[in-house]
Amino acid sequence: MNIVTMPRNKYMQILDTQEKLRGDLTRLQNIVYHIAQDEIKPEYIKRLSKIEKGLSLGKGMKFKNKNEVKNFFNSL
Repeated sequence: MNIVTMPRNKYMQILDTQEKLRGDLTRLQNIVYHIAQDEIKPEYIKRLSKIEKGLSLGKGMKFKNKNEVKNFFNSL
């Protein structure tokens, strides 16, 4: 296993960003579920749950730019 050294403040910033994304994803999931329970396919809700579960376990996703993020969410 390779070890990467980075400043503590940068590491803490990454952890804060992950926590923010996890919270945003959970809020998005709840909003979508409450607003359009009958209109949203169960598969979409399952995908959001899977992503949220992965983030909770510490798994991350990397995006090179804004377009990759858009493409990811459009593919859901």
